[in-house]
Amino acid sequence: MRLDRLSAIDRCLRHMTTAISTAKLYSIEHKQVKNLCRKAHSCLQEAMGGESDLSVMRVDEQLAMDEHPLERSMYVDRFARLIKKKGIGHIKFVHNVSDEELYALISSLTSSEKVSHSSENVRLGQVEVRHRAHRGSNSGGQPASSAEQEGAGGGEFVEQALGRNLELESNQILEDISSEELARVMEVYEAVQNNRRLHVVGLSEIVGGFIDVFAGYSDPLLTLVPLRNMDEYTFTHSLNVCLLNLAQATALGVEGQMLHDIGLSAMLHDVGKLFIPEEILNKPGKLDEKEWLLMQEHPVRGAEYLLDNPGVPRMAVINAYEHHLRFDLRGYPHVKDDWQQNLCSQITTISDIYDSLRTKRPYREPIARDIVLENIEELMGSQLHPLLAENFLRLMKKVAKEGDGGSES
Repeated sequence: MRLDRLSAIDRCLRHMTTAISTAKLYSIEHKQVKNLCRKAHSCLQEAMGGESDLSVMRVDEQLAMDEHPLERSMYVDRFARLIKKKGIGHIKFVHNVSDEELYALISSLTSSEKVSHSSENVRLGQVEVRHRAHRGSNSGGQPASSAEQEGAGGGEFVEQALGRNLELESNQILEDISSEELARVMEVYEAVQNNRRLHVVGLSEIVGGFIDVFAGYSDPLLTLVPLRNMDEYTFTHSLNVCLLNLAQATALGVEGQMLHDIGLSAMLHDVGKLFIPEEILNKPGKLDEKEWLLMQEHPVRGAEYLLDNPGVPRMAVINAYEHHLRFDLRGYPHVKDDWQQNLCSQITTISDIYDSLRTKRPYREPIARDIVLENIEELMGSQLHPLLAENFLRLMKKVAKEGDGGSES
């Protein structure tokens, strides 16, 4: 199997998955969905490479193209979970497949109903795989499998796939996010720095991907464990705060559009810092009075910028403005004593403090996790909402216990 064909099908699945996420967030009629569908079709044609057809097969949550296992990534895994939920085990694309047929497939994968029909050039089939593996045994259990497939045979792939670990570790997912999505976040933020419009749809897709990752785990909090190992640079902080916000909100029972907006607001909470001179942001020593006053402008500048960009949720504007207010309203910017803070802003304040202290800054080394959690406990009722801080501490202590036995790094 040529690497360029595998790369092309990987891009195709990425565009299709992103189109589905966008359709769920907005609507199937959104122009971005149709644009992504056209890109997916182009990549699919490239992947077919002149062949009469191309088969994508699923075994549990592992995908293969023409029986060759695809390298696992956030998008490949999300697509596998999507078709698994719909009861699809096999998709056969015939060379005459049109982008309209791909659009119809994306539409059906977006709906809440089961997908049961095929089109002339997109043929859906079922694959059932049952296996048992004895974990913790040196000899290892032999998997027993059975497969029924409409279309091309897949026995060789089934044997290969079942010999591999079909569970993607949480740190692998975070590595995908930090490398694959970081580049897209950087593009968005660079556009802001160059006085261009904010591309909210791109960030929305990323947040939708994070939510999908969380939904794929019985204990999604374990996806937070690798955060302590991430290198400190501007854009990583936005990703970290987004993930921490989603974990807090999910634990509180928040879901749907509000959960998405809480994540997106976190991605944009520090956008105002893009208008602060870099030498102030990266100054190794303490800021002088003039520099500190400039730094304190970033919540207002961020809120003003977001307010001027169509499509930005109102929550994101409020969050950018309020995330340094503190629970006791003694932070900045100055507000009236009866100011009512948004829930998202107070969640973001906790995430922001935690990630800022846990990561290396120009003026200090990262602070140990246990000490950071002690600091957060001390700030309950003053800088931090006491109940939300208690929820966060409970989550992070659970992560420490289940993720690495409570060891410090």
